[in-house]
Amino acid sequence: MLHELTVHNFAIIRDLEISFHEGLNVISGETGAGKSILIGAVNLILGSRASQEMIRTGTQEAFVEAGLTFSEDAAALARRLESLGLESAEFLSIRRGISRSGRNRIFVNDQVVSLQQLQSLARGLISISGQHEHQLLLDSTLHLELLDAFGNLDSLCERVREIHAQWTAVQDELRRLVRTRRERAERLDFMRFQLQELEAARLIPGEDGELEQERSLLRHAATLREAADRVNQVVYARRGAVLEQLSGVEKDMEVLLGIDPSLEPLSVQLQQARIHLEELAHGIQHYAHRITSDPQRLAAVEDRLTQLQRLGKKYGGSLEAMLLRQEELRLGLSGEEDADLREDSLGKSLHELRTRYLAEAAILSEKRRETARGLEMEVGAVLASLDMVRARFQVHFDGPPDDGADAQDPPFTPSGIDRVEFLLSANPGESLKPLAKVASGGELSRILLALKSLLGLRGEAETLVFDEVDAGIGGRIAELVGLQLKRLAARQQVICITHLPQIACYGRHHYRVAKETRNDETFTQIRLLDREARVDELSRMLGGIAISDTTRAHAEEMLRRGEETA
Repeated sequence: MLHELTVHNFAIIRDLEISFHEGLNVISGETGAGKSILIGAVNLILGSRASQEMIRTGTQEAFVEAGLTFSEDAAALARRLESLGLESAEFLSIRRGISRSGRNRIFVNDQVVSLQQLQSLARGLISISGQHEHQLLLDSTLHLELLDAFGNLDSLCERVREIHAQWTAVQDELRRLVRTRRERAERLDFMRFQLQELEAARLIPGEDGELEQERSLLRHAATLREAADRVNQVVYARRGAVLEQLSGVEKDMEVLLGIDPSLEPLSVQLQQARIHLEELAHGIQHYAHRITSDPQRLAAVEDRLTQLQRLGKKYGGSLEAMLLRQEELRLGLSGEEDADLREDSLGKSLHELRTRYLAEAAILSEKRRETARGLEMEVGAVLASLDMVRARFQVHFDGPPDDGADAQDPPFTPSGIDRVEFLLSANPGESLKPLAKVASGGELSRILLALKSLLGLRGEAETLVFDEVDAGIGGRIAELVGLQLKRLAARQQVICITHLPQIACYGRHHYRVAKETRNDETFTQIRLLDREARVDELSRMLGGIAISDTTRAHAEEMLRRGEETA
């Protein structure tokens, strides 16, 4: 229940404090005085979007604060606080600040919370029916939500939503896999072509270096042969070659040794030099014999190197990179079997989840149909008390038939397999038609009140707020609406903003909102009226500018009737 509301620098409200009470709290005042601004302040407490435009002109910060309790079960509030990681308490204080600097903060019992935590916490505390909410009844997509709320079907709806979410996730993954496999099939064809091209090249590690060396030898065969022949001539072949001259050196060395044996080491070095030169001569001769000028082989080497260079541009630039790419292609082409198994598994999961979904959705649909019959009867009873005695209200299902026929084609949605629309026949002889086609503004207001009254019985919220529920009604109908609000307020707190005295007279507590202008500033004030002030306010609502004694007497009579009516 909403006990206190404090508003500071919010829209045209500078400072306002109001204490609400049990029963029916009525708020009245001239148009534009700021009554609906109070609804905006309460919406902030419930977690609605905030903007800097809400801050009073000339100020830097606005805040709204509310004090609430759970009227019937204080332990429920404590459990909800604990579930959000907040300290347990029996009283709930919510403060929300809006700053032009963008530093907006939310406090619950002096603890900082996020907007998501506030929205979770505030759920079920206050239900607001705005000025134009009865127009929302024309949107049939909301009718299913109202039906589920009336039947307390949240747990069944949640099960259906969870299974549908799982089914959607599996379906999305399967679609991605199929799409990936389709794209992969195109890639696999290209990968197979690349692998075939690389395997056909018969790549050998290090081959490119060896071919480069061979190409160099073939290109310079004549130069190499000439140089080798010159070396052979100088060292061995021609007259006066190095080895021939070395024989004369050896004879002289023998003379020296015969005289001076200490030169033996030098003699050994000379012998070794001869051996090395002989090996050099032999090796260079062998090398010269191997040098060939083979244009065909050179062309073949050139072609092979050109092939490797061409492949290198496509597969990495080097022979090592090409060999690595070849191995990667082999591994990549070996994973197709795993994708087949995953697709089969997802297909089975999808079928199982669909079967579970249809089973749970069928149970939910059956419960909805049972709930619809009860809703039709109870809405009809409330409408009768609101002077729509001959009206007929029906919940129409556009979904699977009751005989359990094949449910292959019903809507497969998070909310189940049902599409629901409220139908109305407001007058005898008229057929049942959608609300959008037959209901007037006054009829919509009464239907909304009927639904809110019935949902209130189901514990929709601790506090019900009606912002100008009197749209499109007046006279006797307005008095019946006021009486219905008073009956509803016997079970829970109701706050009603109204322009009609026929409704205001039934309030247990009556507040008047007034707008004043001082020193070029506009202020909104609100005060709780005593009985005499209520008569004055009802007179104003009845008579307008000129209030006669007759008008006051009428207001007095209305207030007395409102107080005496049970």
